[in-house]
Amino acid sequence: MWPGRPGSDSSKSKTDAPDAQAGQCVLLKVINTTKAGTFMEWRESQDLLIPISQQLAPMQRGRSYVVYLLQDPNSRMIGSTKLHRHLSEEATPLKLREQVDLMIVSETDLGYKAVINGTHLGLLFKNETFQKLNTGDRTIGYIKSIREDRKINLTLKLHAGNQQDELCDRILELLKAGGGVSTLTDYSPPEEIHQQFGVSKGKYKKALGVLYKKRLISLGKDQIALLEPVIEKD
Repeated sequence: MWPGRPGSDSSKSKTDAPDAQAGQCVLLKVINTTKAGTFMEWRESQDLLIPISQQLAPMQRGRSYVVYLLQDPNSRMIGSTKLHRHLSEEATPLKLREQVDLMIVSETDLGYKAVINGTHLGLLFKNETFQKLNTGDRTIGYIKSIREDRKINLTLKLHAGNQQDELCDRILELLKAGGGVSTLTDYSPPEEIHQQFGVSKGKYKKALGVLYKKRLISLGKDQIALLEPVIEKD
């Protein structure tokens, strides 16, 4: 037990994972913040300390966070919200299209950061989710793509076919969500393409070429657009 924990209440249930061990991620709620750090609801007779040095950003009382459990130099269990220090952000040994267990960490401008199999970190793009996800949610997902920097893109639904087919599907989904048009063309800067789809400009141009040859889109310097399907009359 940590001595002198202000604001603790041992009558409350501390967590839905009281048997969690070092090396695991759990969702915990802040019950108090002090100069020593932040205390989270955990075990019946013991709160968990997140030292200031282990906090990715200042933590707020009453909010829940995904916390990585570890032992301090005195063998006491503590937590960390600096997940990137303890979990790998590179794909090895994960493989494309592999089914994985996901735990949602937080929402970002691009989508949702997630823990993969308790060992890695990856990103679910917002246009890949089509549903609201909350911190701590657990779900099944798949390795969508592995970026050139070896970081991991995730998806909740695995499309049939190869990686290029999947990229084509994502481009069509983006167009449908944007009213049939997109300003992300083969003239767009590589960083904008990578930010949206997590692929190189070369792969994006190839996918656009496939869609163009199938007469699914029109290509312009300033925009791409969905083509209306041609319905043959009897």
